[in-house]
Amino acid sequence: MATTRELFRGDGLAISEHVCSYGPEDRPFEERLCASSVAFVVEGAFGVRSPAGSTALGPGSVMLGNAGDPYTCVHDAGRGDVCISFRYSADLLDEAGRSLGLRPRFRGISLGPAPDFAAFPAIARHAARSLEETALELLGRVLEADAGAPRSLSRPRPADERRAVEALRHIDAHADEPLSLASLAARARLTRFHFLRSFRAAVGTTPHQSVLAARIRRAAKLLLETRLPVTGVALEAGFGDLSNFIRTFRRATGSSPRAFRARSSAR
Repeated sequence: MATTRELFRGDGLAISEHVCSYGPEDRPFEERLCASSVAFVVEGAFGVRSPAGSTALGPGSVMLGNAGDPYTCVHDAGRGDVCISFRYSADLLDEAGRSLGLRPRFRGISLGPAPDFAAFPAIARHAARSLEETALELLGRVLEADAGAPRSLSRPRPADERRAVEALRHIDAHADEPLSLASLAARARLTRFHFLRSFRAAVGTTPHQSVLAARIRRAAKLLLETRLPVTGVALEAGFGDLSNFIRTFRRATGSSPRAFRARSSAR
């Protein structure tokens, strides 16, 4: 079962929250995108199959698709997920592509969890800032990231994909704890070298980038939902050092934690 809640609709774009309760016992089925889409996984993890390849998606992952593209979601390693999707009209995608000098079409099927995109779901979910501006900024950044990403049609082994999905769930649930490559590899019962290679092949980014993205996501949520001081946010999000948190957050979002909170509150 899946439900959809619209968060915003504007000229040529829409933002929605999708809640899915499918699990390992449910038979996968093919779907098609009704519009070009950038979808963030907020909770849960699953695999995606498409003619362009396969990938493991977890919290912080970004699923890309063009209008009419077929895809199949596979929930082999857990039940349920929540996604925030940004849908764009063909005219808006074409406008963005011309402005950036890029092809107005997504090449890949996903971008792995990365700090640069980590705050967008929290902004959309809490109607912070102008959602129209947020959606357009996101489109430009994703088109640039997708254009620069290595083009891969590989299909990771099912066992590697399942392990990556489980690792993404673990990272999201324990982002406030120390998460070294060695500890994540041991949990997957792999050597560090094999875990790093298989995770990157299945997810599209490294475990370290996924951990940083999870901490930025948690920090953005805390800044928008609580009155915790910035020091408290840093500790709750998993950053042991305040100055490192401020540097990392600013690099990811373009704003200091205080400015991010103030700008989002003054909408």
